[in-house]
Amino acid sequence: MKKVFLTLVSFVLGAVVSMAQELNCSITVNADNVPGTSKDMYKDLESALADFFNTHKWTDAVFQKEERIDVTFTLYIDQSSEANGGKQTGMLSVTASRPVFNTSYTTPLFNYQDNNFTFNYNPGDRIDYSEGDYDVSQNLMAVLAFYVNIVLGLEFDSFSPLGGTSFFEKAEMISAAARSSDDEGWKAFAKNDNRYSLISLYMDANMANLRNVYYEYHRLGLDVMADDLNKGKAKILEQMTYLREMQRAKPFAVPLQIFVNTKFDELYNLYRLDDQKVREEVYDAVAAIAPQMKDIDKLQKGN
Repeated sequence: MKKVFLTLVSFVLGAVVSMAQELNCSITVNADNVPGTSKDMYKDLESALADFFNTHKWTDAVFQKEERIDVTFTLYIDQSSEANGGKQTGMLSVTASRPVFNTSYTTPLFNYQDNNFTFNYNPGDRIDYSEGDYDVSQNLMAVLAFYVNIVLGLEFDSFSPLGGTSFFEKAEMISAAARSSDDEGWKAFAKNDNRYSLISLYMDANMANLRNVYYEYHRLGLDVMADDLNKGKAKILEQMTYLREMQRAKPFAVPLQIFVNTKFDELYNLYRLDDQKVREEVYDAVAAIAPQMKDIDKLQKGN
């Protein structure tokens, strides 16, 4: 009887954890380009990161298992130096998606590549993160926590107008605390697409309109399509017009480019069978923001 009771308690506690956890996180550490380094070290890092991010609680909200946000981190390590404190240099790819109401479809929220990423890691190093306590030796965790908060900000924005503000503020605090580090991604005005610039733009008052687009596009567009496809598509088309206006006010702002890069395939699939005028509206908005995007012409051509 005691064994049955303990099993039941374990099951209930496991269910509570799965309901509370916000992220369904996949992490890959790719060190194929690093010569002469034990790949076991990176496998251990990959496992430790996955354990942390799939058990850590980031919000007070309760997520059902099917409501969790899918997040994928891929670390590409280009250089490793044991002589320099285990310094690792490479690139980080971050993608995230959320479920669409009343469907089995998940919509992409964020797709970004951080090309200036350095951190220190040696075998056996602890993997931990404490909110509000930046530690230069834990730059890896600070960077990942920064992007988790960006993703959570967009997720909550997609459900209520500017609903993700507190998470963008947390990302901004991480950026401010990390500015003294050697990682160029945190440096003010170093690049227009580094972490400092990214969060500065998301917090810019002029970008509040983009964050409202996340709400209108997702909650009033995608989330109503199961009941009224045309109504949802009309709302999304309306948002593309607003994006063009934002482009004029803030030319080539990185968050705008992230939005259209993330949504490109989705927009194509939504409107590829519509008439030429509608496809032109979508194309014009995307082309104004990201004119060099690969295969952009297919938005015009449809199917």
